[in-house]
Amino acid sequence: MNFRLTRLALFLLSSHAVLNTPPTQAATADLPNLGDSASSYVSLQEEHDLGRVWLRQLRAQAKTLDDPLTTEFLENLIFRLVPHSEVKQSEFEFVVVDRAELNAFAVPGGIIGINFGILLYTRDEDELSAVLAHELAHLSQRHFARQIEAAEKQEPIAIATLLASILLIATNNPDAGFAGLLTSQAASIQSRLAYSREWEQEADRIGMRTLSTAGLDPYAMPSMFQQMLQANRYNERPPEFLLTHPVTESRVADAADRAQKYPRKPRLATFEFRVLQNEAMIRYQLNTDKRVDYFSHQLQITPRNSSEQAAALFSLARLALDNNDSKTCREHLNKIISPWREHAAVVALSARTLQAEGKPELAINAINDALPFDPQDYLLLSTKASLLRQNGQKNAAVATLKQLSELRSTNPSVWRQLGEAAGDADMILLGHRANAEYLFYSGYHAKALRQMELALQLAKKNHDFQQEAALGQRLRVMANTAAVLP
Repeated sequence: MNFRLTRLALFLLSSHAVLNTPPTQAATADLPNLGDSASSYVSLQEEHDLGRVWLRQLRAQAKTLDDPLTTEFLENLIFRLVPHSEVKQSEFEFVVVDRAELNAFAVPGGIIGINFGILLYTRDEDELSAVLAHELAHLSQRHFARQIEAAEKQEPIAIATLLASILLIATNNPDAGFAGLLTSQAASIQSRLAYSREWEQEADRIGMRTLSTAGLDPYAMPSMFQQMLQANRYNERPPEFLLTHPVTESRVADAADRAQKYPRKPRLATFEFRVLQNEAMIRYQLNTDKRVDYFSHQLQITPRNSSEQAAALFSLARLALDNNDSKTCREHLNKIISPWREHAAVVALSARTLQAEGKPELAINAINDALPFDPQDYLLLSTKASLLRQNGQKNAAVATLKQLSELRSTNPSVWRQLGEAAGDADMILLGHRANAEYLFYSGYHAKALRQMELALQLAKKNHDFQQEAALGQRLRVMANTAAVLP
């Protein structure tokens, strides 16, 4: 990490706890082209590195969800949009924050996150994709690079304002980001927010084009904005997304006018979307004693043999299994028809039910039968590893999680599971290495270095020169990253 990036990271990580200004997007009134000095001030590689420092800091401070179904759903939405966007980077990281409030954010370097609770406010995948397309537009237009050039002409702390403010909001401290409005900095902040409105308009325009060319409904953008305004009316403070992305009636009208330039498209609400929306309701809205009644009622009012009905059956089955009622779970699962019966979520839940019914071989066979159709499926592989561990197949569980760690090498949850499985199998060196990666990607750098040092010591003791070289190199990378942290 070069000196300039180190300085930016230090500003970011040291200021997030004390920053008293809202997110800013300082820029000149006429938006520059991407080939100008702003885009060259911070390279794509520097944005990549800085974004990952930010992500590890977020994970250390905010409760995140590492649910495979949610992760893959978000990935699929983004990768449907990316080919039709202007984003230059090819590497993305995704994070889901365990909070009920409406929020989504994009951070330089391809970091894209949502609050899981955003599913409570979106009526279909098109509306959620509209938010994500808007965030991709911020990334593609290098708004962070533009801010940094402008910030250099003002005070140094402005360099970190955008990322640090997003971090404040994402870690459940939104009010701190706006305390500065009460200080002598208010006038300066207001002028910067005026620039941000132009950036928002630019992101709306590019995001809507991305939405349409990806085959989604461009009218989902104004309808999502309308949903946000409605959510704002019924809350004591604005939804978190509106703290960083102000939405007004005029902006909704502008988006509606712009959408008329594009053809309407049928809206999409897949089985996955409905299942995850149900999960958000279970997590944040429905009282424990009301959940079964609610989804039972959904079965009565939704069309027969529809994705809505399949999702309600799935949610009822999941609730039954969580209540150790495998019989009721099986009854609900048996009512799910094709094509949803073959979905990875249903297969995984069915396998877990077989395990609860005392049929471990059938449980693992169910996963193995589904894997050839998608050998890299996160949910199927993680479920298989869990079942193998429960059935005492320690080495097989480690092998499955090693495969998963190669597919998802920056996912802390995968490394945590591998560390636990390695401990079960008395693979001490692998356990230290996996725990080091888990701690590193979770933002606990000092503990990560200690675990990697222990792994390196064991490799030296075992005269495993290949492992020693690999671990030594990885330790140096971790140490260099940790060196910029306060």
